[in-house]
Formats: sequence, structure tokens, C-alpha cells
Amino acid sequence: MAEHDDYGKSVLRKAAGSAFTDWGTTITIDYGAGQPARIDGTVGKDIAVEIESRVSKQVRGAVLDLICHSYLKKLLVLLPVHMSNPEETAIQCRNIFNRFLPISDFRVIVLQGSGNNNCLDADAEIVKSALKELGFIDAV
Repeated sequence: MAEHDDYGKSVLRKAAGSAFTDWGTTITIDYGAGQPARIDGTVGKDIAVEIESRVSKQVRGAVLDLICHSYLKKLLVLLPVHMSNPEETAIQCRNIFNRFLPISDFRVIVLQGSGNNNCLDADAEIVKSALKELGFIDAV
């Protein structure tokens, strides 16, 4: 699955440039015991990002990490790999976020490509659009 994660991070780098960070303390979540959890990255100073290609149940677990992350805004990026219905999973995740956050503070997007199917330019445009909707104005 590393190839899907790497692809998703490449898309984020193309869309957000150096504002995308996938290391350091900004990607950690302290749950009060053991090692901190980690999300896939952050954009700027207020957007937490998770990139998911796994089955729907695991994707919904990633939503919890985003909700618990300290950054105000959340971006869930879905790669259509292991989910039986990525659009349905996206709707489920939007409904979960909507229980905890105003719609202005989150986006759930489904990319066209994956680690097995490169659609970098088209996917970067999808991410740029979501980042702009979340208030990030520095998208390259």
C-alpha cells in the first residue's frame, strides 16, 4: 500500500507545493497513552490531511484521527483502490464529519488515480479545488 500513499503525497505536493508537510510534530495526535498517532500530512497552518486507499471501515477510522487533530480544517483524500464503492464511502465520511464540524471546515474528495493508475495532473486539480474551498490560497 506504500505506492498508494506515495502517490497521494505526490498529488498533495503538486497541489500545495512546500505548504504540504508529511513529517514532524504537525502530523501527530496525542491520544494520552503510548506513541502519538500520525496523520499523512498538513497543509499550511490549519489543514490536516489523511490519504486513504483502504476498505471503508478503515477509512472511517482515519476520520477519527482527523477530527481529533488540532488543526481546524480537515481534508480526507480517497484513492479508489480497496473500497467497494469510493463515492459511498465519501458520503459516509462527509456525514460523520458533519456531526462534528461545520461544512466549511472539511472536504472529502475522491481522486481518479492511485499508485497503480497515475492521474497526477487531474488529481492535483481536484486537491487544489478542495484546498481553495478550505481557504488555502497558496495552491500552486
